[in-house]
Amino acid sequence: MYCRTKISCGCASGLVCRFLSSAEVSTALRPFYFSVHPDLFGKYPEQRKINEHSLQQLSALIEAQQSSRRMSVPPLPFYLRQKNMPEGEFKLIKIKLNGHDVRETVVKVLNACDISTKFIDKIPDSPKKKGFSAEDFRKAYQEYSDEFEKASEMKRKVAEKKAATNIVEWVWANGRAAKDKYESTAATREQVKTLIDHLCKAYGIKQVKYDSGWNTSHIRGALQSLVALASQHTAVMANLEGRNIALGQFTGVSLDGDVFLNIIDVRHEWLSLIKKVSQEDSALVMIPNYEKALSSILRNIHICRRKFMPKVSASQYCSHLRQLITSIGDFYGSGQKFPSTVPQLLDKYEIVVEPEAGPLMVSPTGQFITPSSCPAEELVAFISNHLDEATELMTEYSINKHVEKALHKEVMERFGLLDLQKDDSITPAYMISCCERLLTRTEQLHTKLHGTILYITHYYSVLSEGILCIPWNFKS
Repeated sequence: MYCRTKISCGCASGLVCRFLSSAEVSTALRPFYFSVHPDLFGKYPEQRKINEHSLQQLSALIEAQQSSRRMSVPPLPFYLRQKNMPEGEFKLIKIKLNGHDVRETVVKVLNACDISTKFIDKIPDSPKKKGFSAEDFRKAYQEYSDEFEKASEMKRKVAEKKAATNIVEWVWANGRAAKDKYESTAATREQVKTLIDHLCKAYGIKQVKYDSGWNTSHIRGALQSLVALASQHTAVMANLEGRNIALGQFTGVSLDGDVFLNIIDVRHEWLSLIKKVSQEDSALVMIPNYEKALSSILRNIHICRRKFMPKVSASQYCSHLRQLITSIGDFYGSGQKFPSTVPQLLDKYEIVVEPEAGPLMVSPTGQFITPSSCPAEELVAFISNHLDEATELMTEYSINKHVEKALHKEVMERFGLLDLQKDDSITPAYMISCCERLLTRTEQLHTKLHGTILYITHYYSVLSEGILCIPWNFKS
């Protein structure tokens, strides 16, 4: 989908329309993100908070402009990381954004940071757009009003959920409803089990898995579609014998060799993958070679994958590794190298390569996380400046993971839970804190939590399938 933006240019025709896609906006602002991303300011909470807040406002402004809605923001302050400044010192800028065009906004942001606008300048002009009529304005305003009303209602509901301050009162008020919802979906869960058993027995599939974030009724629908496809293309299903099938958010062969089928894809795309699954497997063979090559040019750092990394196919992952290897090769080829303060061997550290849009950060477990598009000089500088932080987090995690496992088991047994799950963003330290505090409330919560599924996250909610969500830092 393309976003239309009007710009003023110096040509005789005056006002001209340009078409900027969301991808073009993201590409143009990528160098800016590498200078101000909050994850780059882990040791500097004040600067991190300011940049995070300003990025949120900038994102909201661009979204409004892409939807042809008017929105005003105050001058946005940003702290910039710059190569010529000592560690801990940053340049503070304030960007005034009062226009109504996405292009104008992007150009102002880049200019304020002394970043080249060549990418935007290359985007071709398109013919002049006709005027905006009163009827157009009336329709646009009505659409905006409707969206604003929906957004206000959603914010109100979120605020109500966040308003809960006492976990004991909230669980007592919602525990019964959660159990009722769970019981009401029993038939659907049984149908899911029956469909999985059929696929495994009929076609020799080793296992059928699915992401926990999907509603059970969606899983049932996807499985019914797969059974129907299998009955129509029985011969092709032989390609899945002995394989793990996973219903998730992409279609392709995962890094673990699982055959992923995107729940929202049409069956034709599933069939296309199943027919050529052996071709997709060829990428799996190449991954160890690429990982070894990347490790060798990053001083033997371990190339790893984190449990909750974005799902990508094996072929995509190979592409990401090649991209980063090429960038680092060019870095060395230009005569640049690691600072002398960095150890000659980084084999006690780990790095995870993720898609182009991922963050550059140190994970809560002490792993370096990098997008494949990260410039080599940025990555080398980041690794060099965050070795101490990574060491501390790795040490903390090595201790916490055992404590978390023991507390998880104790909470499950003490409350008689059907399951205890957590959001990807809940670190072991957060989970430990939550479990310890839950155990001090066993007497008040046992009867209401017994026989339920508890999900540790950042908010209170009862999901449609009866899962109780509570914030890890709940109030007493």
